[in-house]
Amino acid sequence: MKKLLFSAALFGLSSITSAEYINGVTIDRIQVSNIVQITTNLSVPNTCSYFGAKFKFDSQTPTGKSMLSLVLLAKATGKPLSIWYTPATGAGDENSGCNPGNLAVVNEVGMY
Repeated sequence: MKKLLFSAALFGLSSITSAEYINGVTIDRIQVSNIVQITTNLSVPNTCSYFGAKFKFDSQTPTGKSMLSLVLLAKATGKPLSIWYTPATGAGDENSGCNPGNLAVVNEVGMY
């Protein structure tokens, strides 16, 4: 039992360390289709940069619906967000474009 709890704790810590974090970003663009794509005002490490950092998340889940609400509120009020994300799986920029399949994935958003 102790080994199982220890393994679960290590797995949880490894998923936290694989995530990236950026604070104080404002939302420039929002695109909604099967996924939500947001573009921020800043260049952000480990993201596809297409005139700002691009992220995606699934708005069909309860968590995704909550994140979409907060993103829309941030866009409407101009308030900055904090974003925790899994890094992009491929490169892209203004010249080569960003493939929606390899964008950085938002895990959590916060507004302060």
